[in-house]
Amino acid sequence: MSYPINNTMAGLSLGPDVITLGNIAPMTQLSINSIGNISVAERHSLFGVSNRTKKYEVIESEEDILVLSVVWHRLRKKNNNNTFPRPQHLTDNLLFQSIEPEDRELASSIRSYYSKKIMVLTLKDQKLTSFRKDLNSFIHGDGKIFKESILPLVYRLPEFYEYDIGFDEICFESTKQFDSPKYKIDSLRLTPVTKLTVKKRNAKFTEYWLKDNEGRLSKIEVPLDNQLTHLWNHFFEQTNIPIIGNFRYKERDNINYFHIKNWEIDFTAL
Repeated sequence: MSYPINNTMAGLSLGPDVITLGNIAPMTQLSINSIGNISVAERHSLFGVSNRTKKYEVIESEEDILVLSVVWHRLRKKNNNNTFPRPQHLTDNLLFQSIEPEDRELASSIRSYYSKKIMVLTLKDQKLTSFRKDLNSFIHGDGKIFKESILPLVYRLPEFYEYDIGFDEICFESTKQFDSPKYKIDSLRLTPVTKLTVKKRNAKFTEYWLKDNEGRLSKIEVPLDNQLTHLWNHFFEQTNIPIIGNFRYKERDNINYFHIKNWEIDFTAL
C-alpha cells in the first residue's frame, strides 16, 4: 500500500526548496557505500573527547591472549642465542602456531593463582592498586576480547607469576611479621635462602634472599650485569655471611622483610 505525499503542510503550499519527507531522495547503494569512504581524518573529527563520552577499543583473538603470552615467555627462554624466529608482538602468528598443551595449563594456573591471591587480599580489606584492579578484571575474562592497553600487563604476567611463586616459597618457612625501626645500621650474620630475578624499568636485578637466626628475611639487590657478581655468588653459597649495612624495614602483602642498602661483607667476622 502506498501513501501519497504532497508538498503541502497545514493547508500551506511549500516551495521546492523546502525539505519534506516527500522530496528526500531515497538512499541508493552507491550513497550507502560512500559513507564508508570517509577519510581517516574525517572519521576522527566525528568523535571528540568530552567528559560525557568514553572511547573503547577492543581486540578479539581466536586464542586466550594469556596463553600466547605464556608461549612467548617459553620461547624467550629457549631462544637465548637468537637461533629461532622471534615473535614481534603478542598476536604474532608464530605464537598461535607454537602453542603446546602445557602452555594452556600454565595460563590456567596463572589465572587461578591471581584470582585466589586477590580474593585473599580483598578479604583482608587490603586496598588494591590500579595494576591489581586491571589484573583482576583481566583474569576473570576469557582473554579473547581485550583492550590494547592491557597488553603490557599480559606480556609480563608469566614473569610476574614466576617471581611471586618464588617469593611465596621463600616466605613459607620464614617469620612473616615482625616489628622493627624503619631504618637501622646493623651487622647481622645471615643465612642464604635463594635468589630471584626481577626486571625493573630498563634493568634486571638478582634478588638475593637471606634470613637471620629469628627467621626474618633480608633482601640484597645486585644488577644482573654487575661484573663482580661471580665473587658475591661464591659467598652466597656459604652457610652464612656476616653483612654490615643499612637495613630498611619493608612490607609486601603482609610479609615483613629488610631491604639491605649500602651493604658490605664483614670480612673481620669470616
